[in-house]
Amino acid sequence: MRANEAGTGAAESTERAGEAGSEATVEGGSEQRAGATTGDRSRRLVTDGGVDAAAGQAIVEQYGGIVDALEDGVYVLDAEGRFTFANEAMTELTGYSADELRGESTALVKDADAVDMTEQALAELRAGERDALDRTLDLTLQPRRGDPITCEEQLTPLLEDDTVQGVVGVVRDVSDRRRRRELISRLQETSRALMQAPSRESVADIVTGAAKQVLGFELSTVRLYDADERVLRPTATTDAVDERMIDRPVYDLDEGQPGTVFASGEPAVYDDVRTIEDPDADFGPVRSAMYFPIGVHGTLSVASTKVGAFDDNDRQVAALLAINAAAACNRAKREQEVREARERIETILERINGLIQNTVEVLVEATTREQVEAGVCEQLVGADPYTFAWLGRPDVRAETISAREWHGDAPIDVRDVAEPIEGDTPGARALAEGDPKVLEGDGLAQTGGWLADAHQNGVRSVMAIPLSYTDSNYGVLYVCADRTDAFDQREKIVLQALGRAVANAINAIESGRILSANKVIELEFTVDDRDLLLSKLSGRAGGTIASAGTVTQEDGSLRLYLTTEGADTDDVLAVLEDDDRVRGVSCVAEHDDEALFDVTVTESLVATLVDHGAVPKSIVSENGIARYAIELPYEAEAREVFGLVEDNYDSTDLVGYHEHERPVQTQQEFRAALAERFTDRQETALRTAYLGGFFEWPREVDGDELADGMDISRPTYHQHLRAAQHKVFEELFEGGY
Repeated sequence: MRANEAGTGAAESTERAGEAGSEATVEGGSEQRAGATTGDRSRRLVTDGGVDAAAGQAIVEQYGGIVDALEDGVYVLDAEGRFTFANEAMTELTGYSADELRGESTALVKDADAVDMTEQALAELRAGERDALDRTLDLTLQPRRGDPITCEEQLTPLLEDDTVQGVVGVVRDVSDRRRRRELISRLQETSRALMQAPSRESVADIVTGAAKQVLGFELSTVRLYDADERVLRPTATTDAVDERMIDRPVYDLDEGQPGTVFASGEPAVYDDVRTIEDPDADFGPVRSAMYFPIGVHGTLSVASTKVGAFDDNDRQVAALLAINAAAACNRAKREQEVREARERIETILERINGLIQNTVEVLVEATTREQVEAGVCEQLVGADPYTFAWLGRPDVRAETISAREWHGDAPIDVRDVAEPIEGDTPGARALAEGDPKVLEGDGLAQTGGWLADAHQNGVRSVMAIPLSYTDSNYGVLYVCADRTDAFDQREKIVLQALGRAVANAINAIESGRILSANKVIELEFTVDDRDLLLSKLSGRAGGTIASAGTVTQEDGSLRLYLTTEGADTDDVLAVLEDDDRVRGVSCVAEHDDEALFDVTVTESLVATLVDHGAVPKSIVSENGIARYAIELPYEAEAREVFGLVEDNYDSTDLVGYHEHERPVQTQQEFRAALAERFTDRQETALRTAYLGGFFEWPREVDGDELADGMDISRPTYHQHLRAAQHKVFEELFEGGY
């Protein structure tokens, strides 16, 4: 661009800038609405390329008012680097008037490095390097009075016939920006320290230290919220607060500035605390203060003895500090809760492990049901915080739950307790629903009965644990404690498992008594109820249906081996597959008019009888009438078992009741020993092979049919069969039988 063109272009650019500034003033003084800040306009005014010397003079003379109005300092240097012009912003930055600057070297106000860079740039310009000033320079401006000012500078050459005649400089005060950057950097360091704080109290100490180190204010206090007392307590302060004896009161919510800020969640900044309308406030030497909420954890107070001590940077950084402190408190609280929970768990586990170990010893060593029940109650009371335990058995005929064993500091006389089985007590609901029930606090009094009396005598929580094994309920175990939070979810899980172990032990004892009893009671009864599976089968499919054996599986289901004679196989399968209680069925073997079926059921009368200690001897159903012959130990409540059947099935008739001697059955012992060694698959393979005629000659069924019945491959079936046979022979020849 030629010199005159450059001057004209600069003038036009300046004119447009002036028009934009004037327009902004007319429309409300908003520089943003004009599309640029004054700082941006000043830079465009004098840095859009090289400026002709005459154009530079025109800028000064024609648009000096606009240049003076700019926020950035603008100056002009001659070819020797001496001031020829300075706008008002430049004079305010330096503390020198325009007349005082005129003719002086930049060394008057610039640091040595900045002077050197300017002179170097001018030298490069004279040498024809027009890109020498195409960058922003950092400098420290030394005003006549006061501290040095951190600035940024841009220089543009003044040209005449393409010769450098001087430069135009634009200086911007960036000290606030630099300070803000430094504050943010320090805040980041503080944030890293906060995220490692182990507790809210540690967070409070770090925050008060940061208020001094980051913000530079020596008076700060962090108050943490005490949820129990619902107050803000001073937790950490700077040393200066203590040294100046500044009051640090405890605040209720909505009390004082900290209480108000905490309750509202909004910060408050006061340039002069004496403007606060609070007759009870005593600020001492404090004149200005900032209050910020630390989330739901407390407040941060920062104060100064000077009026108007805080600028925007202080407010913003203090707000960020409070936000980071809230996040750190959240994390520290969670970690503290985790630590406390882990400690509680360790304590609980230690206590529960001891309880389980001692209870298992009782269950293993007990030989009678009474020993199991009494021993469990005793072990429970020995484990803190349980104070009393009692075990009740359901009386089917009386339809009540009555205490049989108890131990501990009895809050009531449990001998008088008779809970209704169908009632709304924790014990009744536990038996009905199969899981523990907890009742605490006032709920005990509101329930009434013995629970209200126990509550009046110091019991604060009760857990009812069902003693259930498959479909059999052996009673309910009540555990009492003297505090309301004694039974959490972990306690429920452990005590429920304990209840199942007790029920299993009782079942094992009751079932084992029949194996060793010399005297037995033989019951024989018929059932004409088409809801009974065997009755339904013989009624719909015809023929004779008989049980050839049962196996109780780990999931509680029962595996029935049923033989049919004179019944159509398809009809039998159709009836079984249509019954909701049947989970699986297969025809294992079939020849002539006889067949063997493997049936898995979720519930049955056979399972109920076995769970109550009965040994089925014969089960046959014809024409819809099932005939059962069972044995029970002499001590067992045989009539109660029959009453249970009678209450649940229509048309039940007792046709035989015999008491007789029975020699010891070594065969039973042999079977028990084998049962412990077999896997489910091995026992199933051996039983189906025997009952299906696999061992007959000629064979009535081959391995493929048996494998298909178990839904496995033939090699796998034979593997199970051979393993089972091996165990039989091993037990026979090596076991002394």
